[in-house]
Amino acid sequence: MASPAKQMTLHIPSGNTSDPAQMTARQYIDEGDGFTLIFKLPYKRQDVFAELIAEQQLGVDHSNITISVTRPGDETSKPTGSALSQGCERTVNFPDGKVVSELVELTWPSMIKWRQLTSQRDTNMIGKTDGELPTVAIALDELADGTSIRMTYDFYQIQHKDGSVLDGPQMSKLLAQATAGWGADMERRGYKASMAGSGDGATPRGSLPNATVVRAAGQVQKDRADEDSMKAEMMAKARAAAGS
Repeated sequence: MASPAKQMTLHIPSGNTSDPAQMTARQYIDEGDGFTLIFKLPYKRQDVFAELIAEQQLGVDHSNITISVTRPGDETSKPTGSALSQGCERTVNFPDGKVVSELVELTWPSMIKWRQLTSQRDTNMIGKTDGELPTVAIALDELADGTSIRMTYDFYQIQHKDGSVLDGPQMSKLLAQATAGWGADMERRGYKASMAGSGDGATPRGSLPNATVVRAAGQVQKDRADEDSMKAEMMAKARAAAGS
């Protein structure tokens, strides 16, 4: 049985915040191909969170994806206007299949965490060898000019139906590109971007650059391997120099 997943602490800088005390340490895995995305929206945290738990979830292409709550959770934990409650089960139907997840954490307005129960798509997140199921967590921190968003995908591998593997870094790039539309989606829903976070003339108001991939787990492993290789090479050169 594999050992529990190791985690690294990500310390969020307190600069550019209205209340530095609200900024917290987040964690992301360094085992498997999991990764964390980080990006910013020029909208209030409570507004972004409200749209993430709405029936028409923010950042989802609802023209070809349908979302439904297939098992209720703790209704006393349901925020006002939310389609979700802690412990509920959700089914997301994609053109290539479906994913069923359980909402394991719902903390207004800072955290949403889903645990994947089943995935039947052309590509699927696979859990750890110790049986831990894949999770997706969305953490929101309030900034003076908007909201900082961190999306952590905790899994071991992403596999195609034929068993071949899609590496985490490749998947993280695809998801980072997808988050670029969140700002425009907020604007379409009637929210007004903060002046500090508005467009600069070249960029449409409310839209933002792609998310940054923060230390994808696969990259952590590669960096360590490169460092070990470099150290070994330096030691070999030192020994050769000493023997000459």
